Amino acid sequence: MALFTYTAKNMAGKTISGTVDARTKDLAVSLLKSQGLYVISIQEKRETIFDTFLNFRRISQTDVVTFTRQFSTMISAGLPISRALEVLAAQTTSPNFKKVIYDILRNVEGGASLSVALGKYPDVFSVTYQALVRAGESSGKMDVILKRLADNMEAQRELNSRFKGAMIYPAVVMIAMIGVFIVLMVFVVPKLSEMYTNMDVELPKITQIMISTSNFMAKNIVLLLVGIIGGVLALRYYAKSEKGRYYIAEIVMRLPVFGRINKDRDFAQFSKTLALLINSAVPIVEALNIVSTVMSSPTFRAAVLNAAKQVEKGTSLSSFFKASEQFPPLLAQMATVGEETGRMDEVLDRVATYYEGEVDNRVRGLSAALEPIILIMLGVMVGFLIISIITPIYKITSSI
Repeated sequence: MALFTYTAKNMAGKTISGTVDARTKDLAVSLLKSQGLYVISIQEKRETIFDTFLNFRRISQTDVVTFTRQFSTMISAGLPISRALEVLAAQTTSPNFKKVIYDILRNVEGGASLSVALGKYPDVFSVTYQALVRAGESSGKMDVILKRLADNMEAQRELNSRFKGAMIYPAVVMIAMIGVFIVLMVFVVPKLSEMYTNMDVELPKITQIMISTSNFMAKNIVLLLVGIIGGVLALRYYAKSEKGRYYIAEIVMRLPVFGRINKDRDFAQFSKTLALLINSAVPIVEALNIVSTVMSSPTFRAAVLNAAKQVEKGTSLSSFFKASEQFPPLLAQMATVGEETGRMDEVLDRVATYYEGEVDNRVRGLSAALEPIILIMLGVMVGFLIISIITPIYKITSSI
C-alpha cells in the first residue's frame, strides 16, 4: 500500500493537509471524498533515506511461515484471496514485507494469478513455493497445500535453527579468544617488553617471537582491523556469487564432520520437498527440477537435474538412485517401495524424517565434541602466553 500526501478543503471550507494510505491514487481520492473532503492536490509520498535503508533488510523466514499459515487459515475459512492478502498486509510488523504483500495484492486485483504475483519476489517466495501455489490454483486445494507448505518450511527452519544454535557457543568462545589475544598483544605485552628491555636480560626465543608479533600488531592495528573487516566483506561478497557458492559448498561438503551434517541436511530437504510436490500433484520431472534449486551442494544439485532428465527419458527414479553415487542406498530402496506401492510421497516423507533425526544427532554430537577441542585450544594459547611471560621473569629472579 502506498502513502499519499494531500491538500484538501473540509466542509467548513478550511484547507487541511495530511497523509492517507491507499493501494492507488484513485482509491486515496475516493477515501478522502467519503470523509467529506474536497481534494485540491494529492501525490505519492517519496521514500526517505530511512525507508530506503529498510528496503535492504531481508524478510525473515519466520515472517513468510507465519504469512503462509495465516493465509491458509483465511482461505480455508472462505475468505477471498484479495481480502486475505489485505488483512495479512495490515497485520505484519515488517515494513518491507508489508510492501511486498500490498504489491502482490495489486497484481492479483489487476488480474494476475497468485503464483505469478509471488514470482516477482523470488528471494521471498522460492521456486518451490511458487510451484505449490500454482498446484493449489489448479487443484482448488490452496488451503491444504499452503498448510503443508507452512509445516514443511517450519520443519526446515527448526532444523537450521538447531544447527545454528549448536554453533553459537563455539563461535562466541572463539571470538572471545581472538579478542583476548589482540588485547594482550596490543596493550599488555608492549609494557612487558619495555620492562624486559630496561632490565637488559636475554630473552628466550619464544618470548622474542611473542614480542615481535606484539610490536607488529601494535604498529599496524588500524591496518589489521581494516584488513579483517575488508576480508570478511570480500568473503561475504564472494560467497553470494555463483562461483563462490559453488566452491564454498564443495569445501564444506568435504569437511570431516560438517560435510556429513550438510549432506544429511540436503537429503532431508530433498526428500521432504519432493514428497510435498508429489503430494500436491506436481509432475515428477517438474518436481525434480524444482527441488534442485533448494540444494546447497552443487554436486547434488547437478545429480538431481540429471535425475529429472533420466526420468523424462523413461528411467524409473529408483533405478537412477541405485546407479548414482550421489544418492544413498536407503533412498534408492525406499524409492523402490514407493513406486511399487504408489505412495512415493509418504515414503519420501519417512526418509526425510530419518535424515532429520540423523542431522539432529550429529549436531548434538558435534556440539559436545567441540567443547573439549575449544578448551584445549584455549589452554594452548594461555600456556604459550604464560611460558613467554614467566620464563624471562624466572631467569631474572634466578640471577639475583
